[in-house]
Amino acid sequence: MRNISSLQALSVTAALTLLSGCAGASSTFAPDAASPQSGAHRAMSRMPSAWDRLNGLRVRAGRHFTSFDACPATGPIVYASDDNNNIVNIYAGKFAGQAPCGQIASSAFNFPYGLYVKTDTHDLYVANDGNVLVFHRGMTTAYNTYVDPSNQAVDNVEITRDGTVIACNFGQIGGSERGSLSTWIAGSNGGTFVGNFPMSNDVFGGFLTVQKNGTVYFNDLDNSGVGLLWSVSCPAGACGAQTQIAGVALAAPAGLGSDDAEDLLAVDQGANTADTFELPNPNPKTFPLTGIVYGMALNRLDRHLFVADALNNDAAEYAYPSGALIGTVPGTAGGNLIGIAIDPGHAR
Repeated sequence: MRNISSLQALSVTAALTLLSGCAGASSTFAPDAASPQSGAHRAMSRMPSAWDRLNGLRVRAGRHFTSFDACPATGPIVYASDDNNNIVNIYAGKFAGQAPCGQIASSAFNFPYGLYVKTDTHDLYVANDGNVLVFHRGMTTAYNTYVDPSNQAVDNVEITRDGTVIACNFGQIGGSERGSLSTWIAGSNGGTFVGNFPMSNDVFGGFLTVQKNGTVYFNDLDNSGVGLLWSVSCPAGACGAQTQIAGVALAAPAGLGSDDAEDLLAVDQGANTADTFELPNPNPKTFPLTGIVYGMALNRLDRHLFVADALNNDAAEYAYPSGALIGTVPGTAGGNLIGIAIDPGHAR
């Protein structure tokens, strides 16, 4: 488990009290070992700045960061978000300890979290508290912003084949809603907001992935204290009934993805594993990961898996599905790498 300061520990406790909805409860939070809040505490103690995120507080490191981009115009690049320094680093080439070739230090960032690249346009989507920011490749200023008027702490985002932008939310900033999904019809000037869809029986929301047939998988931390996996269909942004995937339980839910066979990939940061599910079989094939991993991204061209490690403040590249470590790259000093995405880099 990541070491946290006493102030951060108090922030986690406060966030848990807020999310558990214990109105009128004592200001001292001391869950017993079997309680749902105990499971939430184990998972959320790995979640940096939980209280700050839900209160919409921007906490920047003392250093000043400047955007730059010396990355190749074509070819694969990897983005990694740092929610402590409020930056997104960009790396080129196989991971082998190299420094970033670029960095986005947008003044619009407020805890940049999960990342997604729309490969046909090479646009980068950044899950940001209160909105989703969109950047053209090679640019360091967002050209589009998707906003949910209910003000959500967005964990990550993807786009479905029918043009729906869908975000998975940790919780509501300054409000009582827990995890949820938000959807927009993609377009300029923030597209068209469709709706916000609360999750079922959760403490906080996690991550999502969208498969070719339109099925949306997402995870959350359930009130029972374990991570659960769900599916839902959201045609034109209208999300229907949520279905729990039977038999799947995660110690602490993190990044989700899909491989080229449409098998589901799930990072379990509680078990420190990458799990591949051939659903409906709930028993995954696994390989170990190092550190505390949140975001993940799979390059389907060379079948390499990329993960962001908050414990070691680095990003790692693994062969998939063997799990052989290829290399790592460092984050920025004082940072906390959270989200990761790859642009395979085909010329447009």
